[in-house]
Amino acid sequence: LTYCIIINIMNRSMRLFPTATRAFSSKAVSHAPPKKIHGTTGRYAGAVYTAASKASLLDKVEGELLAVNDLIGKSPNFAAFLANPTISRQDKATKIGDLVTEPKFTHITRNLFLTLAANGRIGDSDKVIRDFSELMQAARGSVKVTIISAEVLKKKQLESIQAGITAMVGAGKTVDVDTQVDASILGGLQ
Repeated sequence: LTYCIIINIMNRSMRLFPTATRAFSSKAVSHAPPKKIHGTTGRYAGAVYTAASKASLLDKVEGELLAVNDLIGKSPNFAAFLANPTISRQDKATKIGDLVTEPKFTHITRNLFLTLAANGRIGDSDKVIRDFSELMQAARGSVKVTIISAEVLKKKQLESIQAGITAMVGAGKTVDVDTQVDASILGGLQ
């Protein structure tokens, strides 16, 4: 009977003061990514963003990831190693672990590449880095736009399009415009 009374009192107090435990806590800082990127590579990028944000290492991790991405782009042998399915996960993890050592790279970058290697996803490194860069751009308030036209745009046309896009995305955000020419389209913009 005493047990039932105590439970009843506890339940009643929880209904009366449901937020009492959170009332005195300080405002929590959000470490969540600024936007959601779908897919496996987006989940890895989001996890790295959250970990780097909590450790206050976002810019450093971004620099490290971009350096690795440059290495992938400049070294065909390294890119082939990452994409080679005949090399075991353990061998890849060992080699990657030797490459991204702790003094040169943060523990966050090292853990990302070791996890990718262990999970057989090291071949998707460039996509994870691309998604992380997209998250960093969103965090900075930058929007990347690719304009594909049938012919090279004149400076006045480009300025007009950029002004329209800036008005569409809202104040306080910058627009990074990348232009491409595709003669196969009949006209207009993509």
